[in-house]
This record gives sequence, C-alpha cells and structure tokens, in this order.
Amino acid sequence: MVIYEEFRSYLNYETFERDDENISFDLHLHNSFEIFYVIDGEVIVTIEGCDYCVSGGQAIMILPNRIHSYRTPVKSKSRVHIFANNYISSFYHKVKDKMALNPVFELDFSVLDELHTEGADKYLLKSIYYKIAHIFNKSTSFVERKSKSADNYVRILTYISEHYQEPITAIDVAKELGYDHRYVTSLIKKGLKSTFRALLNEYRISHAQHLLTTENKSISQIAYECGYDSLCSFNRNFRAITGVTPKEFRQDRGSKS
Repeated sequence: MVIYEEFRSYLNYETFERDDENISFDLHLHNSFEIFYVIDGEVIVTIEGCDYCVSGGQAIMILPNRIHSYRTPVKSKSRVHIFANNYISSFYHKVKDKMALNPVFELDFSVLDELHTEGADKYLLKSIYYKIAHIFNKSTSFVERKSKSADNYVRILTYISEHYQEPITAIDVAKELGYDHRYVTSLIKKGLKSTFRALLNEYRISHAQHLLTTENKSISQIAYECGYDSLCSFNRNFRAITGVTPKEFRQDRGSKS
C-alpha cells in the first residue's frame, strides 16, 4: 500500500527535517521536494520502481509526487529534509514533468547545516534550497517522465482526502478522473497494491488517530467526523488497522476522553 502524506503536501513554505538510524519506510508520496542524505552506511531508495543505492556522503533528490520508499540493507545513519514547492518554484516548474537520469549526487553535509543558520527566514532558506537544486541540476540530466501513473494515484488519494467524510466509492473517483471505474479499480490494485475501500479506511483511521490525540471529542463524534455512520464499524476498522481499539489508542497516548 502507498501512504499519501497529505501533511507533507502543503504549499505554504512548510519544512520538515529528521535524522534516522537504519531507516525503513514503506511506499509513500507527497507533493513536496525531499532531500535524503546518507551520513553513514548505505540505503536503498526506490523511486517509482527504480532502486538507487545511496552511500555515505551522497544525497538523493526526490521530486514531488513520486512514489518512493527507503530500506537499509545493513546499517545506516541519515537525514531527510522535506520542503514545499514554492521554496524553489522555478526549479519545480522545470522538473515537475521530468525524471532525473540519476537522482543520486554528491553533497557536502555542511550545506545541510546551513539550514540551521540562526534567524534564518524563508528567503535565506530559499537561497540554500536553490543552492542544493543547483548542485543536483549540475550532476544529472533530465528526460520526459516515462510514466505519469503516480499523477493518477495522487488524484485518487487527493479525492479521498477531500471526500472521506462522505459515502464515496470507486465509481465516484472514476467519474472525477474521467475513467471507467473498472480501470480505476485495476489501477489501485496494480499500482497501490490495495483496494479503494482499504485506501478509504486507511485514510479515515489515520485521521481518527490524529483527532484522538489532539481533540477532546467523544469517540462516537470522531467516528462520525471520519465518515463512519456506525460506531461498531469504526471500532472494527480501527482495530483491524491499528491492532487496538480507539479507546486503548487514546489511553496509550495519554489523551483525555
């Protein structure tokens, strides 16, 4: 299954940074840029079905709306930077319909450290991200993207994120995309290794987890807000996906019911 990280897909100068050891992260996508740097060891990065080995001292640039994952064969220490398209908007418009022949490139770690400059505002950050884009651009060449299937996946997942509170089906998504619903069902099965119902439930439960830890609402109210018309159905799906009940999930995270 592919995870759609909607919270990494804002365009209002959002940024995210994290260090990891022995990273392993399943297939996911978002519409922000992602720079993944290996400090030590090596990581296998898969982008739209192609594997790339990234070793210590190297980085890989993952363009927006590309399905990707991470796997550490033995051991690794890494850092990821995710930032919105509008930090480097002109570069984004250059590459949004392209693919890099080799997205792995050499990058001095000190460049990433510049992102921690005290008092840095979005203008300074833009200059640093453009500097990284410049290094990346010099290291590779670009060709037209062979497959734009991921764009349809984004449209499917975006539709779910916008209508998850409604009783939607694959037929509704097919109408939105202008395709036969059998084609959409096949697309989800082959490309996302899932079903429309499973994708919808995954999104609903993911949102419910967020509400359970951030909102002081009743579980039945959260169930309704997440598109379930039955508390029994909500509890059943929540437990099937998370392994615990909504009440247990909330208690484990110290939130008040």
